[in-house]
Amino acid sequence: MKKPRLNTGFDGLSDPNFQTTAESIYASMFENKNFLTPTPALTVIDEAIQAYSSAFIAAQQKEKNAVAIKNQMRDNLTGLLIQLANSVMTTANGDKTMLISSGFELAKEGETTPIVKPASISLTDGLNAGELVVKVPRVKGSIGYGPQYTTDPLTTGSQWTAFMTTTSKYTFTNLEPAKKYWCRVAVIGPYNQLVYSDAVSRIAQ
Repeated sequence: MKKPRLNTGFDGLSDPNFQTTAESIYASMFENKNFLTPTPALTVIDEAIQAYSSAFIAAQQKEKNAVAIKNQMRDNLTGLLIQLANSVMTTANGDKTMLISSGFELAKEGETTPIVKPASISLTDGLNAGELVVKVPRVKGSIGYGPQYTTDPLTTGSQWTAFMTTTSKYTFTNLEPAKKYWCRVAVIGPYNQLVYSDAVSRIAQ
């Protein structure tokens, strides 16, 4: 029998519902005796929620830079919530009551979906200097994506800078203009499956 798992598919939520969900999870985890030392710490989650809330309010007028910052803050908070969910599942070890107490929704039961390599990958300039936007087609059955970048030249020993998100599109920021970067996206499945897209390169503007 498969252990129950948590649902980390936040990308289908509207911005207000995403904020409400994140706040509910934080409230459920705060001083929860089942999870005394979660990863990341709840202070980090709280800071990310506040940052997203402020960015969401600032983006109400649909100004491009404000919307981009809001999306970045949402991606950051999403990645932290995915890490938190994995920490909760490790601690709960299949205990459904413990999982429910975390505030996350339980994932629906079903057969494991094989995770396949993304069919393609694109890399384009962002709205601002030092930004690159990486995108792959959504992969059926995935619960998260890990966009990554490294500097040129690409070798087997390259050190990748990685992020976590539930969306298949991500904007890297604070890159060095006129420098060449290689980017790829890891696709994460619900049962620890992990596959990588091809790596593509572009010079940051």
